[in-house]
Amino acid sequence: MKFNLHHILWIACCGLLSVQCSENSDPVDPDTNSDNYTSYWYYSYEAGTLLNNESMGLEAGKFTPYTVAHRGDTLFVANIAEGSSLILFDLKNNRPFRTLASWTANGKEQKFTSNIEAIVVTDTRLYVNERQSYIHVFDLPDLNYVVSIGNGKWSGPVFQTQAMAVKDGLIFTRDKNGTVSVYKESDAVPEKAGKINRYKQAGAGTFGAHNNGFNSQYMESNAEGKLLLTDYEGKRLRVLDPTLVNDEMKNGTVIDLADQTMEELPFKPKTFASTAERMYFTGDNNGINIYDRAAKQWNNPIKSIKGFAFSQAARIHRVTDESFWVSDLTKQAVVKMDVYKNEIREYSRISDRIIRVDAALTSKGMETTPVFVDIRTHEIVDPETIGQ
Repeated sequence: MKFNLHHILWIACCGLLSVQCSENSDPVDPDTNSDNYTSYWYYSYEAGTLLNNESMGLEAGKFTPYTVAHRGDTLFVANIAEGSSLILFDLKNNRPFRTLASWTANGKEQKFTSNIEAIVVTDTRLYVNERQSYIHVFDLPDLNYVVSIGNGKWSGPVFQTQAMAVKDGLIFTRDKNGTVSVYKESDAVPEKAGKINRYKQAGAGTFGAHNNGFNSQYMESNAEGKLLLTDYEGKRLRVLDPTLVNDEMKNGTVIDLADQTMEELPFKPKTFASTAERMYFTGDNNGINIYDRAAKQWNNPIKSIKGFAFSQAARIHRVTDESFWVSDLTKQAVVKMDVYKNEIREYSRISDRIIRVDAALTSKGMETTPVFVDIRTHEIVDPETIGQ
């Protein structure tokens, strides 16, 4: 018999660790019956660091976090409380160390004039996309201003972009109407200020809906080199092939991969964070929506975690597979959501998919408070909903 995770945990549960499993614990070999196996772990979620106005050294009402990104020990938080600014927070020393709200270009002071919709940090540059048809470029680590793409007018070279990714020397942005504009990083230099145009513009086809409400959207590259892009109004996750963008590509060409698009999502997706096993989405239901890659199914959305209840989850950003930052507009805070896999030691079966866990090894030691777990989704469930 091939040993896998389920067998290893079974041995740990009933053999090597000498703990008592329920007599109803009858493991089924997942290799022979993959639709009916018993799992021995579950997920739990806890609030770690909480950043609010006090953390940022601001008065009450002066901090409304929106877009979030990170690089190393630096967390970049877009504050849209009054105008827009970019706060750089030192995670190691737990303090803000710089706020970027204005800069000098051609002897004149410039500043963000609208909500910051996307932040992309590369090895040498910081790209900041704001709603008012601008992409601002700063160098790293000094944050010296380099150049801006766009002129602040929707009819110019930048059309109210709402998501952005940088890949292989190209800047991809999701326009308000669902098209995808592409710019060359090599064009984003001071010498070309005011003269930077689109390199190419991919069509939306049937894949990208207009987003006139300016709801959050997000784009990032996956392990296969494709670009994943939320489509809020279309209730889908688009998959783009960036290799189709070249000198020969005609403007208006659709670069979406129809066979890989995730259609008919059970909510309108805003932003997402990917791990090897799951995807976590924010959406119009204001919680955290979880997609299980292996099972190809959606779990019930998370409306609260230990230590924090979501009111209006706007953005989620991955740090590691076990750590995420989530901004909440109503709570005016950014919370670090830590995800744990807890090993089940003692349990009894309630139904074919629900078990009562009487003891589990968690991140903080042995937990003996009973919880009910759905063994298909590895999630804790409300006992009052069992049987519904």
